[in-house]
Amino acid sequence: MVILTQYYTILMAIDTLDESEQHAAWAVPRQVSNTEQSVQQRRWEALTQEVEQVKDGLDLGIDQGIKQSVVAFRAYDFPTSQSCEGHLEGEHGNPYPWVEVYAPEPEDWQENEEKQKEWTIENLKQQQRMMGLLSEFYQNRDIPFDARLAFDKVGAFGGFRVQSMGAETMRLLTKEELENRHQLYRKEMQDFTAFLKEEFLKR
Repeated sequence: MVILTQYYTILMAIDTLDESEQHAAWAVPRQVSNTEQSVQQRRWEALTQEVEQVKDGLDLGIDQGIKQSVVAFRAYDFPTSQSCEGHLEGEHGNPYPWVEVYAPEPEDWQENEEKQKEWTIENLKQQQRMMGLLSEFYQNRDIPFDARLAFDKVGAFGGFRVQSMGAETMRLLTKEELENRHQLYRKEMQDFTAFLKEEFLKR
């Protein structure tokens, strides 16, 4: 009864305010939410700047078309090691986008079976977490089966690439089919990236 009395007292107090003041009164919880979101936004921007500085052995940066995907993966603490935005014939790389996830190699792992086992387990844990995100992403999503993102094994210790299921079969396509799938697979990676970003900013 005391709680109800306090609630009605608050309602009556708000009712005496003008329209703009009422809006401000009811908007307090939303302001807190925006404050929390701004922390995540700053984190996203920091990761974007970090990715902008990444260079490979040839002093080349990350492909422009896959940068935000790399940012999204890193926002979820996936250790990315390589990536490609997808390039058509005459360009370097593969015609489909992909991001590789591989935990950093442990020191002196070559002759140490225990370290190799631990490294593999860490990579499998990354796969497990990624499966959870993909499962959520594909709930009620209508997309051609070959465009769905899946894993392609990399190396002997559980590393993997996230890429469309039909990626490896693109070499069998005609030029027109290749261009269509190139665009479709790029869009699928971009949509997954947008999903990750939206969920990240809600945290």
